Amino acid sequence: MKITYKNERLKKEFYKWLKNSKQFSEETIKCYEKAVWLWEDFSNKDDFGSFNETTAEAFREWVKNKRKHNSQEIISITYCYHNLRFLKTFFVWLSKQKGYKLRIKEPAIDCLNLSKNEVREAKQVKSIKNPTLDEIKMVIETIKGKTEIKMRDKAIFSLAFLTGARISAIRTLPMKSFDKKELIIYQDPAFGVETKGNKRIVSVLIPFGYEEAKDYFIEWFDYLTNQKGFEPDDPIFPATKIENGKDNINFYNTQEVENRKIKSSGSLRKIFQKRFEQAGLNYYHPHTFRHWLVKRMAEFSLTEEQRKAFSQCLGHEDVGTTFGSRGYGRIDESRQIDVMKSIDFEGLKGGKKQTISDEDISRIAKQVSESIKNNT
Repeated sequence: MKITYKNERLKKEFYKWLKNSKQFSEETIKCYEKAVWLWEDFSNKDDFGSFNETTAEAFREWVKNKRKHNSQEIISITYCYHNLRFLKTFFVWLSKQKGYKLRIKEPAIDCLNLSKNEVREAKQVKSIKNPTLDEIKMVIETIKGKTEIKMRDKAIFSLAFLTGARISAIRTLPMKSFDKKELIIYQDPAFGVETKGNKRIVSVLIPFGYEEAKDYFIEWFDYLTNQKGFEPDDPIFPATKIENGKDNINFYNTQEVENRKIKSSGSLRKIFQKRFEQAGLNYYHPHTFRHWLVKRMAEFSLTEEQRKAFSQCLGHEDVGTTFGSRGYGRIDESRQIDVMKSIDFEGLKGGKKQTISDEDISRIAKQVSESIKNNT
């Protein structure tokens, strides 16, 4: 019991350090939490101070051979790489804490490394599939009816489509973050909005010809203002109102909302999954809406200033993060194949190789000769 208490205290201090000193988001901190939970599962919640080279090596191999939940399939090397990386950060931090400086050794922490080939494989850029515009429209238009829950969910999907905002930001947006006149969303940490790295992000609503999405979002915003009396600090996407059933034995969804934030990003993801399933489509997680938006923008001939402005709307400091080959702008494999097959290798578009016959040369020479005569 004493060891469990010590471990819990250390974890709490570590997560606090990640939030305050490293300025990590709630979603990022959860990744570290999962890595520490894996270690505790492996070590049967043993004292963190017992960490050494032998246990580190054993854990590394244990993770590499771990199977997926309810499956015989071994987890990916990418999963191993990231969990080992997160856990290393924890033990590096722990090695600097009072009472652990002499117990946690650097060679032991180094044992959490994968081989160079495994790291190379884990860091390979994966092709990310994103929904098409027709699929996004279908999900939104399938949410029919005027209950508060349906109006809210329709507005959530619409805003994800219009801005590509991260799910943590969408969940925590207050009413005052939306400028209705200018059609701008201010993802401002000063308003309590959870953004990556606590950045202030200014996003312009971009309908891409699907004006209905903008209308659905504004309709919901107006409903909260005029019918629900929501104030500037109240959430744009409030939680579902749940009430007790008969004799407080069960609970039921009232199809109404109540003035509080949705509990977590996981709860918001469940809404996305539910609505995709109801539309009869494969589920795409919310982050893929960002990828769709970038790929759509990449089809336009933008100036460098325009590319930079759009990049900032997504909260990226570097345009390369948005459009670069290792960023959101990477071409997926199917599109890569289509593009390569469409290239005219005999004469590239815009600089096509021209062949001129002897007859054409004689005709051009005659025209030039007559032009010279007429001008003399």
